[in-house]
Amino acid sequence: MKKFWGDHKEKITTFIICGTIFIAALSIIAVISGTIMRVFGFQYESVGSIALFFIIATAMSFPLNLMAGGLPKALYELERISKKSALILYLLLDTIATSVGLKIVDYYMQSVSATTTSIIVISFLLALPGKDDFKDKQEEQ
Repeated sequence: MKKFWGDHKEKITTFIICGTIFIAALSIIAVISGTIMRVFGFQYESVGSIALFFIIATAMSFPLNLMAGGLPKALYELERISKKSALILYLLLDTIATSVGLKIVDYYMQSVSATTTSIIVISFLLALPGKDDFKDKQEEQ
């Protein structure tokens, strides 16, 4: 074990630091999102349950979010759809993908209770920053 730790000490330390920063950033986003969702009927037992709710939902919806982001971008790059259509499709698919993850976690987690309205609103708000990924063809050159 000492040999393993000696050989990989820097990698393990870097992984722990990066993981801690990621969890802290996600927790801050979770608390802000929980505050917004509370306006729409979201209830929770503790701040920790909000963070756990969003961390699990993020992990669960990640594969769907990758597809939701990739499909409109690919169709736009192949010039199958316009930029406006790609943006609308992206927002729709990403909102649905995030909603699915949040709804599943809400179903199994007793310490939180989210309404469908709160899930849809926060899913849409979390999808909005991704709209900047769609650039005009002239901007890329």
